[in-house]
Amino acid sequence: MNTIRRSLAFSMADKYVSQILLIATTAAMARILTPAETGLYMTANAVILLADNFRTFGVGVYIVQEQHLDQALVRSAFTVTLALSLAIGALIYLCSGTIAAFYAAPDLKTLLALSALGFLAVPFSSPIMALLQRDMAFRAVACINMAAAFTGSAITIALGLEGFGPVSYIWGFVGASFVMAALAFASRPHGWIFVPCFVGTRKLLSFGIVSSLITVINMLYDLLPRLAFGKILGFDAVGLYARAINVCQLPDRAIVSVLNPVVLPAFAAEARAGGSLKQSYLHGLALMLSIQWPALILLSLLANPVVHLLLGPQWGAVPPLVRLMTLANLALAPAALTFPVLVSAGRIGDALRASLISLPPSAAIIIGAAFFSLETVAASLLLVAPFQMLVAFLFIRRAIGLTASELALTLRGNALLALGCALAPVLVVATSPSGFDLTWTRTLLALAGGGAGWLAALIAVDHPGKREITGAGTFLMERLLPERWGKAGPQPTSRRMRS
Repeated sequence: MNTIRRSLAFSMADKYVSQILLIATTAAMARILTPAETGLYMTANAVILLADNFRTFGVGVYIVQEQHLDQALVRSAFTVTLALSLAIGALIYLCSGTIAAFYAAPDLKTLLALSALGFLAVPFSSPIMALLQRDMAFRAVACINMAAAFTGSAITIALGLEGFGPVSYIWGFVGASFVMAALAFASRPHGWIFVPCFVGTRKLLSFGIVSSLITVINMLYDLLPRLAFGKILGFDAVGLYARAINVCQLPDRAIVSVLNPVVLPAFAAEARAGGSLKQSYLHGLALMLSIQWPALILLSLLANPVVHLLLGPQWGAVPPLVRLMTLANLALAPAALTFPVLVSAGRIGDALRASLISLPPSAAIIIGAAFFSLETVAASLLLVAPFQMLVAFLFIRRAIGLTASELALTLRGNALLALGCALAPVLVVATSPSGFDLTWTRTLLALAGGGAGWLAALIAVDHPGKREITGAGTFLMERLLPERWGKAGPQPTSRRMRS
């Protein structure tokens, strides 16, 4: 368990430092580039991200979850990654002129053509980063990621200040890619990884095709409704919906983004060791929901002041959407564990089947709701989200032997925590003369009351989170004060204390 706590601590440092650097870079470049220049880069970045999603091809996930990994399979993973990276980099380079002509933006060609350089470095970092994750070496992963993020930010801002324009971002991407490759090799200087091999390539490709299909289906589910809203409701609705999603994703960015890099390696290690995936899943689910559900309920109740703080008063139509969407996200909170547990159980095909069953009808419902209003779209998520999670639970149940009573017991404990967290904020909103439009004093009172209620419920309920907090505190004290804190607890350091 200490290994997982250590991994989560380093993952937290990695993600939060990267987010801070991203915010700082965005703030700096917003003052350097014009809106048109920023839009030019965002268009290029969309193409790069789409290409990179295909480039990954599930190779890293394959390395992490493979039961019996040998040198030949690692070399084959490098070979596949190299071939895909070169092919996609070349495709971006060759198509850069056509894409630029489609958008009638000649400068776009330079951005895309230059980005192809970054794909040259990727094959030399991806397999090693996957091996580090497989071995739960998240200290090395965090150091490499943070160094790459710092390099990218420094290059981008420095070139931006020198007047390079949108291409500053691309040079930052290229620089970060090469720094990541160099540091990854320094952490695992094994030259044999980069010797081409084709042993097990068919199995790797079969896994990669399924993994890529899951990615594409999820991307289409995210993109199609937004494209439809622009035609049905207008572009202002697209902006409102996108801003509401950004606000609703705040708990995910603070919680799930930290857990995601650790969950799959932890489940895969448990499966390789012959442990119980069911117990690991239920434990992870209890810990995740103990934070996500209270956070989502607080966000739903405090949507008005949160949106006002983050977006400004001109986005007054967003809070009602956020209230509905956060309540829907209560059902989707366990979704982050679905892919890792199914892959670790050797059932990546079930992950694809779950996506095919749940996402197309969900997209149809959301798009259909757009013919009424944006509020109807948000309300439709209250139907769509539970449906998607129900489908996922059916596949998880079959994969790990999960029973309905075991799941209900875990959900019940977390519902009590969420209820404890919600009592004070509900009382604050109910007694507010302006309803949800709270003053800052009432907002702080609601936050403090919610935190106190959550803590009281955690103490009253025999929840795994209570043991994890105690264990994390002991682990931290052992690291900070090793001479005064032994395995049995704090040790006396003076005669007076001993007496």
